[in-house]
Amino acid sequence: MFTIKANPTFEATVRIPVPGGQSADLALTFKHMTRDKVKEFFDRAASSEDSDGALLSEIIAGWTGVDAEFSEQALEELCQNYHGAIPAIFDCYLAELSKARAKN
Repeated sequence: MFTIKANPTFEATVRIPVPGGQSADLALTFKHMTRDKVKEFFDRAASSEDSDGALLSEIIAGWTGVDAEFSEQALEELCQNYHGAIPAIFDCYLAELSKARAKN
């Protein structure tokens, strides 16, 4: 049976660019957002003065296979060390939401 309410979280693997090497997989649990909330989030994120970790913690609920416990500070460290992490995460998040919409 088709359900109108989406699951509150979903899992996806993000390919994080690694300087001087191949990309590495990062398994994330994302928070689902409605279409209107996603638009509001990205509009706000474009001009936000919040830290990268704070912004990402709004869409990420956790991770697996990482050498650090999930936290806003750990997200911030990820962004500081891997410059391509933020666009890769945002792109993956939007792609997964779009796939979900396309399947419905």
